Amino acid sequence: MRKKLLRAGAALLGAASLALPFAGHAATTSAFSTGDLIRGETVNTVYYYSPDGRRYVFPNEKTYFTWYADFSGVKMIPDNLLGAIPLGTSNVTYRPGVKMVKITTDPKVYAVDQGGVLRWVKTEQLAETLFGLNWKQKIEDVPDAFFVNYKVGTALETSADYNAANVMTLTPNIATDKQFDETLVTITIGSVSNGFVPTSTTVKKGKTVTWTNRDIVPHTVTGSAFDSGTLQPGQSYTRTFSATGSFDYACGIHPVMQGTINVVN
Repeated sequence: MRKKLLRAGAALLGAASLALPFAGHAATTSAFSTGDLIRGETVNTVYYYSPDGRRYVFPNEKTYFTWYADFSGVKMIPDNLLGAIPLGTSNVTYRPGVKMVKITTDPKVYAVDQGGVLRWVKTEQLAETLFGLNWKQKIEDVPDAFFVNYKVGTALETSADYNAANVMTLTPNIATDKQFDETLVTITIGSVSNGFVPTSTTVKKGKTVTWTNRDIVPHTVTGSAFDSGTLQPGQSYTRTFSATGSFDYACGIHPVMQGTINVVN
């Protein structure tokens, strides 16, 4: 009888805090774009800045290092701009195909599929086929508190059900994993002191940019060839950029608030 795949003992690592502070030094900038890694000046927690205009937390270093080799790409932004960006509706999950995971209070071991879907690897023989002879070293604990970030999918019965290398290749970034529409980019309209967040962003030609007023007073998005009209708190304005170039804009009510969209091929 085939042995059920349960916990791999010492190979599993312990839980970490929700937002892990990362060390590092970088010049402060207000220019950043979707897909960037960002942190504040005084708070070292690193976030993924997504196309939906939110910042997503890495629950721990183990999750982070399935996506990135180091912290060299992290951009430091002013604390007030970081605070103007709303938190994501979930945390970043493991990159599919890199590791297997085990929930602390669940004896089953799972492969990670795209979208944070966990698929039970039912036997040791199948784990070895999918992840190699050192499969036990590829299992990591996910704290119970982060289980809500994942969804349980169908179990893996045979090696034909899952190919770790293919799944990893098909999930090159967090936006793909979370199934964001990368043709849509959201910019936060903050308070007068915060301005547009980010102030300057770069998008591909053909992308659609949405400005959302998250302040408590009205604002506008006014450029030389476009004008949102007055946006009340909670309202949004959308524009698709079909030509390359730099497009400056400002708030017609508060001219000190200015921003730029750089459109590239």
